[in-house]
Order: sequence, then C-alpha cells, then structure tokens
Amino acid sequence: MRTKTTVSQGQSFEAVDVDYVPGCADSERAQSVCRQLEVAGVEPLLLRQDHRICASVASLSVNASTALASNAAIAQLRDQVFALLSSGLTLSVAVTGLGVAPAAGVALRRLCEVLSTAAQETCTNPAAIELAVEIAALAPQDSWLIRREILGEGLVYIVADGETMNPAGRPRIREHSDRFWLQLWHLRDTSMLRAAHASIVSPQSPLLADEIATGVLPGAGVQVPTGTAWVPMRLNLARFADANGHVQEAALEDALHSCVDLGDVLHDLMCWPTATMRHDAWLNRRLAITVTGLGDLAACRGLDPRKFQCLETLNELLRWLQQTLRDRSRQIAGRTNCLPALDLCDPSLAMPGGCVRDDWRQRWRRAVDQGAVRHRNLLVLSPWSVFPANQPADMRYADLLPLVAYADACAFGRSASLSHWNVNEFRGFHQRGWAVLQQRDAAALIAERV
Repeated sequence: MRTKTTVSQGQSFEAVDVDYVPGCADSERAQSVCRQLEVAGVEPLLLRQDHRICASVASLSVNASTALASNAAIAQLRDQVFALLSSGLTLSVAVTGLGVAPAAGVALRRLCEVLSTAAQETCTNPAAIELAVEIAALAPQDSWLIRREILGEGLVYIVADGETMNPAGRPRIREHSDRFWLQLWHLRDTSMLRAAHASIVSPQSPLLADEIATGVLPGAGVQVPTGTAWVPMRLNLARFADANGHVQEAALEDALHSCVDLGDVLHDLMCWPTATMRHDAWLNRRLAITVTGLGDLAACRGLDPRKFQCLETLNELLRWLQQTLRDRSRQIAGRTNCLPALDLCDPSLAMPGGCVRDDWRQRWRRAVDQGAVRHRNLLVLSPWSVFPANQPADMRYADLLPLVAYADACAFGRSASLSHWNVNEFRGFHQRGWAVLQQRDAAALIAERV
C-alpha cells in the first residue's frame, strides 16, 4: 500500500509520505529475532500481525491554530491522519498552538473531531489515538473530558513545562500550578491521564546534541521528538534476580547484549512507514530499551529505600548497565559503521577549504574514533519503576528517583496505585522526578573538548 499526502509551505503539521509495504521486510528473520529476544528475557514491543513484524507506531505534531484555519487545511490534516491509520499504525498526536482557554478548548474539540472522522473512515477505533497536550493550553480535566467525549477513553499526556513544575514563588504562576496539580491529583486513578515532564532526550555520544521531546511514542509511553523511529523493547530486572533480589549478572549481561545486537538487526528489518521515520532510522538508529523493576529489586532484597545504601546499590547496578549497553553499541560501531549522525555533525563540513578545515576535520575524526557509537539513544527509564509493581505506591521509594538520571529518555506508564496519595505527595513526586531530569540535562551541557 502506498499513500502520499503532502502539505504546502507554511504547513501546520509534518508532511507524510506513507510507503507501508508489509512484505518489504524479511518477516521470517524479524520473527526469529524477536523470538531470540524473548528467549534472552526481553520483551519486544512491536506489532505482530499476519506473521509480520511491523513498525506499528507513528507520532505526529499538529499546530492547531493553523491546521484548523481553513477547510483546505482541515482536509489536509484529515487526509494525513487517514494515510497513517489506514496503514495499520498506532498514532500519537502532539498538539501545539491551541492558544489559551476558552479558545483552546474549542480548538482541541475541533481537532479531536477531525481525528475521529479519519479514524472512522479507516474503521479504526478513535480511542486508540493518543494525545499529548501542552500544559499551558488547557486544564487537565478539560483536556481529558474533551478527548473522552469525542475520541473515547484513551491516553492523554499533559506535557509539563518548567514554570508549572517549579513556579519559584511567582504568585500568578504558582496559582496556576496549584490548580493544575489539584486537578491532576483528583484524576490520579484515571491511568489514561498522565503528566510527561522529560522534555529532553539525551544522546549516548557527547558529540551529539540533546533533542526536544514534545511527543510520545505510542504504546511504549516514551516521551520523544515527534516523527522519530525507535525499536522499543522492555527488560524487567526482577526477571534476572533470585528470590532474595540478587541479580544474576551473567544472564543480565547476555540479555543487554541481545538488546543492542538484535535491536540493531531489527532496525534494518523494519518497514518504517514514513519518509521522516525512514530518514531518522538511518540517521540515528534509536533503541528504546526500557528497564523496569528497580523497586522490585529493592523490595526483594529487603532494602530500606530511604537509606543511602539502597540508592547506592541500585546506582552501581544502573551505572554498570548503562556502560554495558554503551560498550556494546561501540563494539558494533567498530565492526560496521558508526552512527551516520556523527558524520553529519562534523563542524568542518560548514567551513571553507583550507588548513583550518583540515585541522577541524582531523580533530573531529579523532573524537569520533574515541567515542563512536552505533545508536543515538539506548536506555529508557520510568520514574514509576522505582516502586514495586502492581502495589500501592509507597512514598518511601520516591527516594530512589535520582536513578532516573541514567535515562536517555523517559517513559510515563505506571502500574502502581496512587489512590492513597494526598495532593502534596502526588505533586512532590512529579516535581522531584523533574528536578532529577533537570540536573541530568544541565550536566549534559558540558561537552567533551574536541
């Protein structure tokens, strides 16, 4: 199937060239690779349909103020969503440009109607469409009610900003922040409404820049730049531990190597459905290896999460885990080729010919040789993974939030119950998680000297 949708200059959303041919990948080999991951104790988060392994997700950024400005723009948006959904993709829409209430509510309602129409035309359940809405546009309750009324009960991610997470004593902003957290707390038992506050995705190589994440990877719940291509998988640390919570390092190391090795193979076997995703897959070769079970390990070992010994124990494990993934990516780069994005970031490419350019090129090649990787991103963590799974969330485990700083990107799905939390605990947990990520991002600004 090939469906092409283009948008003129000044477009309000990303142009899509859908070229989704289910038989174009080596389906049998992709199935075999996924089985190898499962044998290694890793869960591949990919669509299995009609004996095929498909890149089943797409994220789309829509500026509502211009996408809804005319009947022609609305028709283009509807055609674009139709093209994605008719290709069997799970869709996440990052909504920007809503303005402020009450006009923002009208715009979101109209946008949801367009999405619903496109879904119905493709016989897709509109409830499966995920939304990511800017925090400044609408109150969480309004976003949730509009989405549920028109699209059905599905996921809404409220993309938080720094002012709401840290109002810093400014009365007007603090009042808005207080209202936001109170509404979100009242809806805390609605697992379909989530706050996403990891606005930066970090690279494995210090030679590459951080990226702004305004969208969410459907299904995996990872906050990512829209239009990017990821091979997602999940690894539960508890699966590699005995009854006392002691990790079998050899088995875990084998599983981590399998994540990188087989994830790299899957990148070349996937049918990436849009031109943007195909280019990103070639350029960045992103893996989303979501590691869970941190709280479960602490609980099995009988460690007190409030004590530094518990944090330090898990910190050492994650440091080793991160290094293991990175080393494996470097090994693959040494055997094959380094990440194409590293070559394109060479500053000498923008310089005129001469000695200065040659000198910069040599410096850059030396830096790449020392730190070449095969994948731009590897490790994904969730702030909610610090709690033991499928239990009421014990606030003592929030002291393990500094572990999230190891993540390249963050996921925001949760299984722990929050019904017993008060509003201060709810707000405090999110703000502490955000503060950890802010410190990580600040540290990433200090690049290696080239």
